[in-house]
Amino acid sequence: MANTAAAPSVRPSGVDLFRSSTDSLVAQESRQIQLETELPSESPSLKAGAYGIDFAAKFHVSHSWSLTAPWPEQQAFAVTRVRSQSGMLDRIMQFDREQALVVSLSLNTIPRGNYGFWTEGKFREVPFLAPFTTSVTDMESDPVCLITGPFDYIHYHVPRAGLDEIAKSVGIQPVGTFRCVLAENDLFFSQFTKLVLPMLESGSQPPALLLDHFSLLLGAHLLQRYAGLPKLPEIVRGGLAPWQKRRATEFLSDNLANNVRLRQVAKECELSVSHFARSFKQTFGVSAYQWLVQRRVSHAQHLLLRTSIPLIDIALQSGFPDQASFTRVFKRNLGVSPGAWRKHHRD
Repeated sequence: MANTAAAPSVRPSGVDLFRSSTDSLVAQESRQIQLETELPSESPSLKAGAYGIDFAAKFHVSHSWSLTAPWPEQQAFAVTRVRSQSGMLDRIMQFDREQALVVSLSLNTIPRGNYGFWTEGKFREVPFLAPFTTSVTDMESDPVCLITGPFDYIHYHVPRAGLDEIAKSVGIQPVGTFRCVLAENDLFFSQFTKLVLPMLESGSQPPALLLDHFSLLLGAHLLQRYAGLPKLPEIVRGGLAPWQKRRATEFLSDNLANNVRLRQVAKECELSVSHFARSFKQTFGVSAYQWLVQRRVSHAQHLLLRTSIPLIDIALQSGFPDQASFTRVFKRNLGVSPGAWRKHHRD
């Protein structure tokens, strides 16, 4: 449905509207990195692909760390970490072809000669791999690798359907070919990975809205840097229309205690996920996730002032999974713990 916002304005090019600079990404999202957590899980409804425990098994590794989110529908945006102290005795097992990209970053140094890589049956020379260099692989190219020494890798599974959705939302055709690279320096991905690592290491699944925003940021970067898109002309976009603004805030407020997805809020506003995320930030100056966190803290302040119920009950009623998460978020936003804030404002 077309956006009929009341206050249109001139904004940067379409894909740029999704992206913050690397500094902005770290500054805005890393503050929320451990706000609310839930047990990690891989949804059985998501289509199988090059991510998670099945992905690790291809590398002859029995364990992995992963984060997953539907993007879109039953396809998975996923982050998977696989590592081995000894390396591989044989090549990885063959993947099923799928319409997805896998972005890989080695967290350790891999000397030249310790990594063999093949696509479409052809050997590709792999240079010395420095930590946090980026490789992009098309999963329709039958990739095979052999790492003979210790390795520690982060892999981002990015479905083409999600990238096509971003492209469509800014009026461009789906991208047929992406530039696949080995060991390229990419500041965005190196910083993005440093942002995601604490989540994997903690064994926690981030809030759904945050992971949804991550997938859009990463997807927009892939389109800009690896799809060879020409620079788009400046376009006119408004924020949310008044009714959409009202519906979005009502829906988020009604779901303070739920792990709501960006797609759910976008559907309420009759917009695509990408269009909604962009328009929401234009309207409110923050992402939907950051707005929800602020609302949860505000609701907690109200309960702290008006009731005498225990902090754990306030945490749960305000949408936090436990008291520890509540305390971290509250202190990060207001500078003091909930207990200290309550005492100061009620004395």
